[in-house]
Amino acid sequence: MELQESERRLEPTLPAGEAMADDYLAFLFRRCAESSGRILVAEVDRVVAGFAGVLASVAPEPDEDPASYAYLTDLVVLPAYRRKGIGRELLARAEGWARQAGARTLRVGVLARNRPAGNLYHSLGFREFQLELAKSLSSVGRPEADA
Repeated sequence: MELQESERRLEPTLPAGEAMADDYLAFLFRRCAESSGRILVAEVDRVVAGFAGVLASVAPEPDEDPASYAYLTDLVVLPAYRRKGIGRELLARAEGWARQAGARTLRVGVLARNRPAGNLYHSLGFREFQLELAKSLSSVGRPEADA
């Protein structure tokens, strides 16, 4: 729920964590089963402090490099445990898993407004690969159609 709520604070249109956490976890387990994935858990004093989800083998789209790639689905550290190196360690272990599974590339998506996460990924050698933009198509504030 912390992952979903932290993303929702950045993008209020996202669903509430409590309303979708169980469904998202089931979805993540399915994706891991389909793509040689793992969920890595960080514990501090027997408390789950964070987790990372990594898919080791994702099939590329037809217009991409034909080699499969690994994908970091999630990386979250609870607020009380942030800035202690846990995120970096989870990411290092996710990279290790991807390498061990034969992946040549590891990709990650990050919300544009999540500057701390973006800074972490850049500091660990990730570079921008593809930029995805979004535009609301709700009727509020929509320009009139040409006559």
